[in-house]
Amino acid sequence: MISRFTDCYSEKQSGPIGGYWKYPLVSLKDALVSVSPKVNGLARDIKEAYDHCHFPSEHDLTKDEAAAVFLYTLEAGEYSFYAILNRALRDEERRKLTPWFSYLKLFDTALEKLPTVKKCIWRGVPQDVSQDYVEGTVKTWWSVSSCSSGVNVIEDFLSCNDDSTLFMIEAVNGKDLTGYTTYPNEKEVLLKMGTKLHVRSNAMKHGKLRLIHLLEIDNNNQGEIPATAAVAPSISSSLPSSAAAASCIPPKPPNTTIHRKCYIHFR
Repeated sequence: MISRFTDCYSEKQSGPIGGYWKYPLVSLKDALVSVSPKVNGLARDIKEAYDHCHFPSEHDLTKDEAAAVFLYTLEAGEYSFYAILNRALRDEERRKLTPWFSYLKLFDTALEKLPTVKKCIWRGVPQDVSQDYVEGTVKTWWSVSSCSSGVNVIEDFLSCNDDSTLFMIEAVNGKDLTGYTTYPNEKEVLLKMGTKLHVRSNAMKHGKLRLIHLLEIDNNNQGEIPATAAVAPSISSSLPSSAAAASCIPPKPPNTTIHRKCYIHFR
């Protein structure tokens, strides 16, 4: 199942995304004129976004800004708006991203107004990508990354029988989409495009599931990241001693019986 929480990707060493912030703010409809041929049914999606977005907004988003966020969360499998946008954001040829700049300006402006999340959030990938996440290194996620503050939300999109990866992310600049999405119960938190993440640990494996512990890097915590690629302690040994990190781990439900659904337990 394709979902924005498990959008499969291969992040390459691309150049920075620059220039979109210089564009003027325009309506959502005008912002997407240049990309309309790339997205099937975009006119109808835009209408849905205008009709159902969270407006008036207690966070002072304009209707176009609220609709821009709602549009991003619409699900249509591989034809989803977010999937097409994220493919463009991951493209190494940055000039191909230019038609999206007006939307990125509107979307980024909306996200800046939303509450900031500073806690552990979760994201999954329906394959084993652990070989790409070496402890002590820094990764850049160029695309917009949908996460959830509830691990059970991500669990629902991962198969018990296939290789998969679960990211536990200590967020410092996540954006809370509560009330602004198509699916209000998914506790969605966005990491903005170009988010840098320090690989704290890549040590835990549960069956075919790999757990990778990441720390979001910003200007305020840059000095806390080791200058060299020192190996971080394993999650199993370090997390219980850290109150902040341990709070990320959901408690094991009592008397749990495993049936069809794959339950993930951490001690």
